Amino acid sequence: MKHISFLVAVLLVGCSSSWSDGPYEVYWIDGVKSLGFNVGDGAYIGRIDEPMSINANEKFISVYACPEQSCAYYYIDREKDHKFADATEFVFGPYTKESFVKLQKKLILPELNE
Repeated sequence: MKHISFLVAVLLVGCSSSWSDGPYEVYWIDGVKSLGFNVGDGAYIGRIDEPMSINANEKFISVYACPEQSCAYYYIDREKDHKFADATEFVFGPYTKESFVKLQKKLILPELNE
């Protein structure tokens, strides 16, 4: 019985998100890690694949991600995002580190820890 309880606990932890802030969560589908918008009942709308570092404030989410092994910086404008929005309206990037640092200062984007 102890082994079954342990196995259930491991499986539940494996299904939990590693980062979340409001409706945004990191989730896995078929081995691909994504940052997405949680619309409820375990459903997500993808925003950025393969996030490596994420930080958020009230207005923005900063993301360092490596989709398709091409690493770059992105940000999400939370005020423009909603579950029916087109990602091109509020997901910006990819940016180089230099360009992203300039945007961080200009827009007051959250800092990322790499």
